[in-house]
Amino acid sequence: MVKVNILRKEDEVLNVTSEFVAVKRRNGEVDIIPFVKGVQDLRLDFENRMIIGYGKNTIHMIQPDSDVVITTF
Repeated sequence: MVKVNILRKEDEVLNVTSEFVAVKRRNGEVDIIPFVKGVQDLRLDFENRMIIGYGKNTIHMIQPDSDVVITTF
């Protein structure tokens, strides 16, 4: 059995596949979090998650260990 503890109060799971889990957060944004399968374990790759939020059709790519933000539109 695998138990994934990522929900907070008022969050909702939208979809689960063998590749990712999609969670609607209480603010309306959706996190797409990929699974990474290791030799002996399964984990969520929060560093490479995609957040679908509100905006004006732009994409912001944020580097984890940097202050650099790349914006496309």
